[in-house]
Amino acid sequence: MLPLTDFLAQAKSLSRGEFVSVHSGYFLVKRPRKGASLAPEPTFGFATVTAKVEFDPFASSWQIAAVEKRPGNPFPERLTVGRATNCDIVLRVPFVSKVHAHILKDPVGELRLRDNRPSNATFHNHRKLGPGATRPLAVGDMVGFGSLEFELVDGSRLYEILTHEISEHSVCPKPGGDAER
Repeated sequence: MLPLTDFLAQAKSLSRGEFVSVHSGYFLVKRPRKGASLAPEPTFGFATVTAKVEFDPFASSWQIAAVEKRPGNPFPERLTVGRATNCDIVLRVPFVSKVHAHILKDPVGELRLRDNRPSNATFHNHRKLGPGATRPLAVGDMVGFGSLEFELVDGSRLYEILTHEISEHSVCPKPGGDAER
């Protein structure tokens, strides 16, 4: 995941057009979630654990992940999403499988989400994908990996979120409580 503070600083100092030219790709944005349980820092083992849907280790914080290929990873048309450190999009929580899902990019640049038969489900717009199922993705779609839910955004939508939805108070949680929205 990427530091939110860097994106916020750029959104404040750049126009929408300048921000979009710097951040021209896609991103996964996770919003704070009301009513989700907080837990101590997860411990990692070799097995994927089954998690309750209401468990969210990032319940009180915004998270951003770039949807981009890591240098040196094979298969340029396919981005891996999972907890393994060699995935293109790394989600280091024990209920996300090592390779949980793939984001496929076709030659014209359209994206699709493919379930990789994980221990905990993959979701598209709040609907569970069947094992190995593939769905088209568009900006604004919600994607879930286990109990983590993200919005797929482009640079323009990210700028809108940073300048209109995120306040200074929502970046850092209050002592002893959830972040404000």
